[in-house]
Amino acid sequence: MDDDVPPQLHPHLAALLPALPAAPAREVGLDVARRRFSELLTAGLAGAPEVGTDDVLLDDGLPARVYRPAAARGATVVFLHGGGWTLGSVADYDGLARRLADGLSAVVLAVEHRRAPEHPFPAAVDDAVAGTRWAIEHAADLGGDPRRVAVAGDSGGGNLAAVVCQQLRDAGGPQPVAQLLLYPNVSRGADQPSVRAFGHLPFLTLSDMGWYTRNYVPRGTDLGDPRISPAEGDLTGLPPALVVTAGADPLHDSGRAYAEALTAAGTRAEWLDLPDLPHGFAHLVALAPAAEEALSQVLARAAVLLDPAAPE
Repeated sequence: MDDDVPPQLHPHLAALLPALPAAPAREVGLDVARRRFSELLTAGLAGAPEVGTDDVLLDDGLPARVYRPAAARGATVVFLHGGGWTLGSVADYDGLARRLADGLSAVVLAVEHRRAPEHPFPAAVDDAVAGTRWAIEHAADLGGDPRRVAVAGDSGGGNLAAVVCQQLRDAGGPQPVAQLLLYPNVSRGADQPSVRAFGHLPFLTLSDMGWYTRNYVPRGTDLGDPRISPAEGDLTGLPPALVVTAGADPLHDSGRAYAEALTAAGTRAEWLDLPDLPHGFAHLVALAPAAEEALSQVLARAAVLLDPAAPE
């Protein structure tokens, strides 16, 4: 493995490689893939700050969890978790949602969107849109400002967050005030240089990327649908974005291109690149100090996006 470790990968993260699952998800099967992902996040997100929590049901019985920090300052963040639309849950990502609530001084609404393959596309999109719309309509009930509701997500959840912004813009109603996209999956295809350079790393392998897509997208569906590949959608008139990329991530190049395309379309976008981090660093913060430092940097920039008067 040493010969395959990218030279830019931070030693803290390189040290995790021997302990990460090596067998592709398609070989171990859905149940094992979900269990080992849950175990990784339990370890990687341990030690999260204490915040108040409530499990709630949104419209049509959509489950969600509300996180309330002691020092909320009026913002509400809808969090859409990653896992390739197939793995992960609100419970798995509890430690990250707590860190978002505490670090952003914001109420966080983590939406339990439906997962593939049991519920293929567009179920997760429908739930993400419904959850964000609910948060905007009920922000005051949650103790926040209806004008300061943002949407955030990591990896596949970053895909959903980007799609939500396009869908709500097209619907013509209230929109999120900002979008936080953590190493998002925003475009189809696997011919970017970063995929070739880093698709062998167990943080996110090319094999697993294909497996996620096959589970999520019904056969015969156009992968160019902007609800699947938001990079192919209309990028004008969207909320300001913070697009975070990791340098040793197969999704690095597509994330950078998305930030650049947002800017070119007239949407305000900040691209924050963390060159020595891998995909998924935000759920490895308890295992690698470099990942914890990176998440702190992300939260500092996101706080400014949510509230321009916030200290940098």
